[in-house]
Amino acid sequence: LNTADGTSNLCKYMDICDACFCGSQLTTSSKSAITPSLQYSEAAHHALIALRCAKHHYPFNFVLDEEYQKEVEMLHPGTKIPLPITISHDIHALYIEFSKHVKEYFLVGIKSHMN
Repeated sequence: LNTADGTSNLCKYMDICDACFCGSQLTTSSKSAITPSLQYSEAAHHALIALRCAKHHYPFNFVLDEEYQKEVEMLHPGTKIPLPITISHDIHALYIEFSKHVKEYFLVGIKSHMN
């Protein structure tokens, strides 16, 4: 088996995918089928802040930044921005919950290799 075949197949299917789903070729109905509706919820806001902190190594107190607060107010007036300690608690809770799933994932993997 030539390894270049795998790469060319990957590129071929990426091109097909791009032709189907990228740029101006997306219709309004296909966009909504691919992209979930983003509606504000306090829980989703907290989750996005926690993910942003984890992904970009932001300090929890970035939410105290005046420009960030103005941006949030502009996008969703009246939104209560969580305190840095709340973000810390949210990230800890996410860590605890996701660690359970990671543990289960590896246990299943180990069990399947033992059979």
